[in-house]
Amino acid sequence: MRGRLVVVALVTVVSLLGFSVVSWAAAKPADVKIGLVDINKVFAAHPNTQKIADLEQKLLDEMQKRQAELNEKGKGKTREEVQKLEEEMNAEWKPVRDAMLAERQDLVNQRYQDIIQAIKQVAEAQGLTLVLRSEVRVPVSQKELLDIPLVFYGGVDITEQVLAELEKVVAAQNK
Repeated sequence: MRGRLVVVALVTVVSLLGFSVVSWAAAKPADVKIGLVDINKVFAAHPNTQKIADLEQKLLDEMQKRQAELNEKGKGKTREEVQKLEEEMNAEWKPVRDAMLAERQDLVNQRYQDIIQAIKQVAEAQGLTLVLRSEVRVPVSQKELLDIPLVFYGGVDITEQVLAELEKVVAAQNK
């Protein structure tokens, strides 16, 4: 009985998915409107991007400061004493570090939600069927990134409209 129920559920899901794909594929080309967005530009414009970078730098500075402090306090001590000192300092640092990492994650999550909301609102307002990032960053060496277009022809660039909408989304949250 249970196996039969699983088979029926699978057939139902496959038929629904098949219908969705067939109906989308059967759409006339004129019905499909594709939007393109320079996601790197949008991420750079969000205020949390700078806050995230500042927080990461603060975290790095604090870790370096604590390492220098450990090095200074550990001079002339035995390996066991240095290890005990390090454990004490790490226990003291852990709640501070965890709070900073949690704050960073909250900023990242909010930035993502804001950007998706702005893209969705612009796409719906313009009647777009699909929105793609206009390019992707590809590493070409250890120190160099190259932006390569994902779409070479067609589509509507909505980056500026998304940036304007993003400003509205962020402003509404700050009220």
